[in-house]
Amino acid sequence: MEILSSAQMAEADSFTINTIGIPSAVLMENAAGAFVRILLEKQPEMTSAAVVCGCGNNGGDGLAAARHLTNAGIHTDVYLACDPEKLKGDALTNLNILKNYPINVFTVTEDEIPSFEGYDVTVDALFGTGLKRPLEGFYEELVYSMNLSAEYIASVDIPSGLSGDSWLVEGTAADADLTVTFARPKYPHVMYPARKLCGEVIIADISIPDFAISGCDTFLLTPDNLPAITPREPDSHKGHFGHAVVIGGSAGKSGAVLMASRACAVCGAGLTTSAVPAGILAAAENANPEIMTFPVGISGIFTANGADRLAEFLKGKTVASIGMGIGTNPETAEFLDHIIENTDLPLIIDADGINLLQQKHYKKLSGRCAITPHIGEFARLLKLTTDELNRDRLNLARKFASETGIILVQKSADTLIALPNGLVFVDISGSPALSKGGSGDCLTGLITGFAAQGFDLDFACMLGSFTLGRAAELVLETMNEKTVLTTDIINTVGKVLDELEQNS
Repeated sequence: MEILSSAQMAEADSFTINTIGIPSAVLMENAAGAFVRILLEKQPEMTSAAVVCGCGNNGGDGLAAARHLTNAGIHTDVYLACDPEKLKGDALTNLNILKNYPINVFTVTEDEIPSFEGYDVTVDALFGTGLKRPLEGFYEELVYSMNLSAEYIASVDIPSGLSGDSWLVEGTAADADLTVTFARPKYPHVMYPARKLCGEVIIADISIPDFAISGCDTFLLTPDNLPAITPREPDSHKGHFGHAVVIGGSAGKSGAVLMASRACAVCGAGLTTSAVPAGILAAAENANPEIMTFPVGISGIFTANGADRLAEFLKGKTVASIGMGIGTNPETAEFLDHIIENTDLPLIIDADGINLLQQKHYKKLSGRCAITPHIGEFARLLKLTTDELNRDRLNLARKFASETGIILVQKSADTLIALPNGLVFVDISGSPALSKGGSGDCLTGLITGFAAQGFDLDFACMLGSFTLGRAAELVLETMNEKTVLTTDIINTVGKVLDELEQNS
């Protein structure tokens, strides 16, 4: 599913109206009807509503929604935040229709900002996706009053004060409990921090066809754009599903590689080997009896001593991942450099492996590597502050992947998967259960395991990210989010695979 900018949504609207021939008034009517239908499903006990409308098409949607609410038996008052004389087109048509309805239409002025106490629902139809600057003055005060006094806010298309082109919150914006958007999601619906103000987001069909949408390079990751997960043939064996090598760990940080290895095996790799410093070999062998081990060097950290032997071991393997818990010792940096330069198999780099990564490695890794940084690691890699990164992280992710040929899985509450071909997928699966050490190790293990089974590295990254997020959702069916450990999430992966098999 495409994620649209304001301009792309406007183009889809225009194509539908001018080329296909569906009148704009029909689209507004469809939008209002869909909004009210969804609102009544979410708030079946509501008996009263305040509808706050602006002068544009978003306000027109609100005016039409007020009629549908009244038709459904809901006592509805309209608060028009502009001079009625400024309305035109479809919005004016819907205002004129309301004159024949038993609906109070109050013109709101800066001299008397209303309170919305006493209404079951306040409908926010003040500004749409085209807003380009922060709210100020009268409109900021009106939205502030809405946030302060409304019991439940339902936004039409986008919470007023947010921009359809940004995930940032630049000023005061409506804090919605529900947002009903149309045709496709926009950036604030799927990316933080704006996503926090959208509440539950539902995408409604208003008769804009799929072929009206074109030229998109950003997509919402859903089961529908994941590759098929199918049951295994009855005569299959471990050799059919690859041999993955998970390289990581150091003294005091053995858990990272052990969780990654377990996740790799649980999602279906035929064979999994944990390659660890010799000093933590006993921990690795005791933790995962199903997983083989390969000791490297003679100490509790990775050093150049042993790198040749590991590089030789990697020959003929399917995929490797590296970096979880390895630390940033200069000798470990030499070890990583040697592995990158002396292997050609697909490689997933995580954690301290990313912190040790250098630009000289990009050419060797191009076309065969994925990295999985959290925001802080990605900012360090680009030599930016986290604030600088967050302001433009979608474009920076796309640029990095395009210029280096390396797939970027930028971990966050919304995870960005940027591909070298310029496409970016936004994964919004997950829950606060992932806010705990080890989640990133699990992700790396899942990506490694899917790659071992023969999925292309881009699809392995998508499958790994979605599987982790969905498992974190499912585990909350039986556990409190605060008590969930990464091992609990790993043990829930099978339920996600069941769902993906059924969807396939």
